[in-house]
Amino acid sequence: MKIGFMRSMLLFLVLVSNISYASPITNKPWTVLIYIAAANDLNPYALYDLQEMLEVGSTPFVNVIVYLTIQQPGQKKQTKKLYIEKDKITQIGPVLQRDSGDVATFSEALQWACLDYPSEKFAVIMWDHGSGALNRHKVMERGVCYDYDTGHYLTDQDCLTAFSWVCNTLRGGKKIDIIACDACLLASLELAYTFASCADYYVASEETIPGAGFQYAYLLSQVSKENMDPLSFARWMIDAYNREYAGTLNYTLSITDLTKVQALVDNVNAVGQILASQLKTKNFSSVKAIIKKSIREEACISFDQGNYIDLLQFYKNILKNAASLKLQKVYENQFKQLLLAGINLFPIVVPMQVMSKNYRGVGGLSLYFSRHAIDPSYYGLYWTKKNPMWLTFLEAYAG
Repeated sequence: MKIGFMRSMLLFLVLVSNISYASPITNKPWTVLIYIAAANDLNPYALYDLQEMLEVGSTPFVNVIVYLTIQQPGQKKQTKKLYIEKDKITQIGPVLQRDSGDVATFSEALQWACLDYPSEKFAVIMWDHGSGALNRHKVMERGVCYDYDTGHYLTDQDCLTAFSWVCNTLRGGKKIDIIACDACLLASLELAYTFASCADYYVASEETIPGAGFQYAYLLSQVSKENMDPLSFARWMIDAYNREYAGTLNYTLSITDLTKVQALVDNVNAVGQILASQLKTKNFSSVKAIIKKSIREEACISFDQGNYIDLLQFYKNILKNAASLKLQKVYENQFKQLLLAGINLFPIVVPMQVMSKNYRGVGGLSLYFSRHAIDPSYYGLYWTKKNPMWLTFLEAYAG
């Protein structure tokens, strides 16, 4: 149970009173870095989650470390490097002032984890607000790890830059084992594709995540006892989330196997190409009506007020309505086989997921779908630059 806010603040101040300037270099099976961006309205939850981590802490099997940027009301922003043990937090080095939404700060946190706490396996949890795959533009700002003091946040390419640098420079080309997001709306095909070059598994939610976020005591409990393989640890993260929110109305969390996601990406590009071509024929109106029918709210679960659709449900709906696209028979059969192949990829690409009852049937990965004007930031995504066919389809649909 979460304890009171004032008590948690006092506990936090006491627990970080010990300061170490020389981090012990201990090679353990796992290092888990939690990058907490709490210079915003989520700052009370950072303290709650630190308390949960204290119930387990570091062991001979795992280093649990936190790179915390926090700003309490009426106080200056502070950045602290924290080493978590059972019932003890040790601050590593002096208090800093950093911008949690700056890629240089994120890179600094990753470097600290890799150099001072080398390990066979490495997990990174990004903790804060998240707004899906879309990035910044003038109307609404979207990204992850917001810093209200500066107004900055990390984009998809900021994260990719930092992760790639760590893998190539500090890990000798070895990928990060798990990237997880304790932040909303980030289980998208766009981000899974973006991170596939620098990680093996991706844990995130299609839906929003409650303020309380991950349950860190249970999440860390098993990896603190044994040398878990990365997939088993990722599965444990999913199980921990399900234990925390079972019975509530709106939650999802999934694992994406990033080593296998390219096949689904190729499939989506092919489907997008066919749909775009059909929208450029004389049957535009009827084809658009079929697509619209396939994404309507009662047929296809969507997230963030309809900005992101569940990809699996979209595929199933298009397959159901494929005959109405009026393709030549040979092409209709090929298109159906393509959709079936994509549907059959989901259990492979998404090896485990949990969801509330009202989200039964989701596939674990969302994809941006513009029902009207395309969000300007979608043009700047790493995904869009490398896979422009989905954007071509959206432009044809909006046409």
